[in-house]
Amino acid sequence: MAASALTRIKLTKRAVDALMATDKDWVIFDAELPGFGLKITPSGRKVFLVQYRYPPGRAGRIRRYTIGAYGESLTPDQARSIAVQVKGKLAQGIDPVTQRELLHAEALRAAQEKKRTIATSVEAIATMFIERHAKPRLRSWREYERMLRDYVLPEWGTRPITEIQRSEVTALLDAIEERRSAALADHVLAVIRKLFNWHAARDERFHSPLVTGMARTSITARARDRVLSDGEIKALWRALQQIPYPFGPFVQILLLTAQRRDEVAHMQWREIDGDLWTIPRQRYKNGRANTVPLTEEVQSILAALPRSGEFVFSTTGRTAISGFSKAKAATDRASAVTGWRLHDLRRTARSLMSRAGVSGEIAERVLGHTIPGVAGVYDRHDYVPAKRDALRKLAAEITRITA
Repeated sequence: MAASALTRIKLTKRAVDALMATDKDWVIFDAELPGFGLKITPSGRKVFLVQYRYPPGRAGRIRRYTIGAYGESLTPDQARSIAVQVKGKLAQGIDPVTQRELLHAEALRAAQEKKRTIATSVEAIATMFIERHAKPRLRSWREYERMLRDYVLPEWGTRPITEIQRSEVTALLDAIEERRSAALADHVLAVIRKLFNWHAARDERFHSPLVTGMARTSITARARDRVLSDGEIKALWRALQQIPYPFGPFVQILLLTAQRRDEVAHMQWREIDGDLWTIPRQRYKNGRANTVPLTEEVQSILAALPRSGEFVFSTTGRTAISGFSKAKAATDRASAVTGWRLHDLRRTARSLMSRAGVSGEIAERVLGHTIPGVAGVYDRHDYVPAKRDALRKLAAEITRITA
């Protein structure tokens, strides 16, 4: 059906289907419901509308309220029903077009506010902090991520970071101290402080609610000097021999290599070449690669381990070992050795090397500590033979204690 002289017809499905496009837009109105019409574009698109004057009367401005495009989701009968509602609003003195514009503007403001809220939520800021700051700069970034995931985000994740009050931080730390320990509360506080300070440096509108004096323990109280006695080493070693992969052998290698927990936990098979294990600088604390000679005792333990993936120690075959707290608690029960941490094994190994006659400088190089002064700046020798000798003496001392 061409446009020709048509001005009004009853807009039924058959009639709408028969209407044909022309080289310009044209509108045909319904013969029964005044103002209800259909616009046909040159492309053939058909759009239902309501045309009216507002304010009512000849002096009012002609306005068009678009109902929607004709199709499976909008039939002529449905469009007619909507047109009746639009005309009902006119009868109440409401301009439907203006009302729609206001509702759209309000929805847009709400969407923008929601977007801003999400972008400034603690979870969003924490994600950026891990990706942009912790991962590139902190060897212990996984621990930061875990602390945030386990203790901070469940409480504040969806909240804007600007809403977090000092009293809320205190309440969170109180809960952690009551459920776990004051030391853990301080660890969480340290992560929150670093997160807040990082964000404050990026956004002048944010001011950290943290102040000095919020820690639960003193620096002196947090200092560790725990070294396992020979009796504890013997009891622990015997228990480790009965504890299955991955935790049992993992702790044995911690003591035999004197390396840090995460460095051993993320050991990969490709990093081992013969009797040398090279820890890449990307995951070593001082930012330099460290070559660790592997004694016969370490090689014997490694030879008995399964090779189910890239990581030497893994519970899934795809990721590095985790869940240290639960496994260590089981070890404490099996060995009856308590009050120690995995990091204490490193201090214990350092003490055993001194007892075995290893010089302080070489023992420090085994541990991967930064050597102070000119020697630390200019001496790039890897000291592999000396470190191999030191670790052999360490292994011999452990064997003597545990035999």
